Amino acid sequence: MSLKRIFGLYNRLNRALSSIWTKSIYYVTDKANWSFYWDGYYITLGLRERLGLCAHVIDDPWRLKRQIIHFGDRYAYLGGPFSNLHPSNHVFLTWFHGDPADSNPEMQNLFAALPEAAGYVEKIVVTCRISRQVLVNIGIPESKITTIPLGVDLAKFFRPTQEYRLDTRDKLAVPKDVICIGSFQKDGVGWEDGRDPKLVKGPDVFLEVIENLNTHYKNLLILLTGPARGYVKQGLERLRVPYIHHFLSHYQDIVRYYHALDLYIITSRCEGGPKSLLESWATGVPVVSTKVGVAADIIQHGKNGLLAETEDVRSLTDHATELIENASLRDACRRQALEDVKQFDWPIIAEQYYKQLYRPFLK
Repeated sequence: MSLKRIFGLYNRLNRALSSIWTKSIYYVTDKANWSFYWDGYYITLGLRERLGLCAHVIDDPWRLKRQIIHFGDRYAYLGGPFSNLHPSNHVFLTWFHGDPADSNPEMQNLFAALPEAAGYVEKIVVTCRISRQVLVNIGIPESKITTIPLGVDLAKFFRPTQEYRLDTRDKLAVPKDVICIGSFQKDGVGWEDGRDPKLVKGPDVFLEVIENLNTHYKNLLILLTGPARGYVKQGLERLRVPYIHHFLSHYQDIVRYYHALDLYIITSRCEGGPKSLLESWATGVPVVSTKVGVAADIIQHGKNGLLAETEDVRSLTDHATELIENASLRDACRRQALEDVKQFDWPIIAEQYYKQLYRPFLK
């Protein structure tokens, strides 16, 4: 029997015994190596290492009894169906973002299911004030909602030295003399080419901002990661703005891509985070963002980043120009962001999950 198979059997046995003898925390994600999974990875890791709790990431919670089950993947819970979970469990749900006015049928189905589903959960976790208000507006009681922000792994996401940064740019084929702007989100529909835009992420707005910047700066280079970037790539080709796109098989490989950047631009219309804000801060990359998600909560305009209203292409362009041209502003935002991001280290966020959610149910 292979060592891998032995470890697999050991883990399954350990989980089975945990469900019988102890109350554990099970964080539910989808099977994709993407955002939901890494939230669960860091939350459960923090619960185990910082607090000594029994916590696991799983994708099939439906047979569990007398456990704490946290659905980081709302699609799994709301389409479960949620009523099939054994009533002895204590259930939590994370709702990152969404707009009831969004005509997307998938989003409409989520909002339609949420009011009934909320009756089966102890708490719904949101990451920002905007998402909290959306849920209150559709009738979710405030007592059911807890706000806990996203986190960042400060052990892996760090500010590089200038020498390290230049070496990273060289390895990624990013010339020293270009203005390198990052966009690392999934902003196309589906998981393939993504030629149809996911407008909630603002890829059309991003292209308009780049088009404006390109009239003043002929040395732009756009660094892209993530799946489904076809719409943005086609747009950049139309604008004749060079880009580099790498699809990363492992999320944590993204750190060195931040190390190559001069600026990160967030143009989303709706967000729960985005994670790219905290990751940019941790790696010393100045940020321009629309007033969405966590960005609207924690960016202090002119102090640790620059903010614009959603779809305000002119302000986004002007703010990006300010950070490119004004070294004093750029350095001040970078310094303050590096200080502010310390409170979002994943072990600290994991402890908030314990104190605000799980502690009463582990006694």
